[in-house]
Amino acid sequence: MIHFRPVALHDSEALQLLMESNADYTMRIQGSAVAKDAASQALTALPSNTMRQQKIGFGLWEAGKLLAYADIIQGWPAPDSAHIGLLMTDRSRRGEGLGRRLHKHVVHELGKAQRFVWLRISIVDTNAEFAEPFWIALGYEPTNNVVPYQHGAVTAHTRIWRRRLSEE
Repeated sequence: MIHFRPVALHDSEALQLLMESNADYTMRIQGSAVAKDAASQALTALPSNTMRQQKIGFGLWEAGKLLAYADIIQGWPAPDSAHIGLLMTDRSRRGEGLGRRLHKHVVHELGKAQRFVWLRISIVDTNAEFAEPFWIALGYEPTNNVVPYQHGAVTAHTRIWRRRLSEE
């Protein structure tokens, strides 16, 4: 049975396996293979001017295996916003609605705080072909905010999208 629960630092091995199942994503946004410490980086990386307690990870689990992961920064970049830094599903399980299901749980959890109005994401241009249809289906719309992007061998732009939290 699939269940929803937070993902913590002690779950880094499970997250690493999930990330390795999505090597194509890493190649598109970094131009390289998945690093051996990619999971621990994902679980601890923070935008500037944020604190550790603003970051939370959520996952869909089945029999101890992480099927989908979402990385959230609460109250960033503004107090009324939550930013989804990464939402990833196991490549072998794509098309099963796991991403949509995890997103629904995230919306529910963030809604409990009653202080967030916006959910925000950023889409790297090199991943837009794959990411945009998913986020559009969830009600996200592009803003006019475009930011230069440099990670590993990839130089591109990232475009900021958002939706109201209450639109689920």
